[in-house]
Amino acid sequence: MTQKVYKCGSSYSQIPCPDGVAVEASDTRTSAQKTAANQTSKSQAKQAQVLEKERLKDEAQARAAGQALAKAHSKKDPTDSKPAAKKKSKEPEYFTAKPVPAPKN
Repeated sequence: MTQKVYKCGSSYSQIPCPDGVAVEASDTRTSAQKTAANQTSKSQAKQAQVLEKERLKDEAQARAAGQALAKAHSKKDPTDSKPAAKKKSKEPEYFTAKPVPAPKN
C-alpha cells in the first residue's frame, strides 16, 4: 500500500502543498521483518509494564516506610519530656562598645 507523500521544503506531508514534490513512501520491509518488529515492540511494552509495576510498588513501600518513620519521630513520651530550662545570657565572645551609664544622683 503506497501513500502519496509530499516534500514541502524541509517537512513532509500527506497534503499537497505549493511547490511540493511527490515522494515514494512505500514500506520496503518484508513481512518477516514487519512481524519481528511488531513482536519486539510488544515485548518491550510488556517489559515496560512490568518495570512500571515494580517502580510503583517500590515507591509505595518507600512512602509507607517514610510515613512510619515520621510517625515514630513525632510520638513523644510525656513522662520523658521536661519543660525547657531558660538559657542564661552569656557575654558575647567579641567586644561590643557600650555607652557610659549616666551618673546616679
